[in-house]
Amino acid sequence: MTDLLLDYAKEKWIDGKFKEAYDLATTAKELDPYFLNVNNLCAAYRVDYVVETKKNKVGQTDLYAILGLNPYDPSLTIDTINSTFCKLVKLVHPEVLSSPVAEGALRFITIAWETLTNESTKETYDVRNGVTHKTGTGSGSGSDQRAQVIRVGMKRCRLMEDSSRMICAKRAGYHM
Repeated sequence: MTDLLLDYAKEKWIDGKFKEAYDLATTAKELDPYFLNVNNLCAAYRVDYVVETKKNKVGQTDLYAILGLNPYDPSLTIDTINSTFCKLVKLVHPEVLSSPVAEGALRFITIAWETLTNESTKETYDVRNGVTHKTGTGSGSGSDQRAQVIRVGMKRCRLMEDSSRMICAKRAGYHM
């Protein structure tokens, strides 16, 4: 049953009906949360659904919504954005999820991450979209964490608990 729902979700995604594809993938996840790649597909379909439907005040795609973050959260930091980015990339990376939806989802997640982790582009984006923060966004104390991170391309991600390395963002062959 779960595999039929995921096949139907793929058909809906191909037809450009992203909300229906996301709803079907979510239903499949609720039916069998341990089915192969159901969490990954659900995350990828969610990204496409958010890109299509969640718009900010000026009518553009909401980059915070792509990452599943609240732009008005006073505890939002660069570290939080990086952590969320790593979690999403580990779910939708094309090496983990061999589906056409994975490439697009990874591209959107990477664009959101690149914009929101660069202080100048984040500030420009926030001002243009009317996002005001009551407290400043800081990157936290990163010097003590440097020994426990791996560097992949331009992105640093923490090592997983079992100390195995996982690719966070494959830059080669990726075009925006």
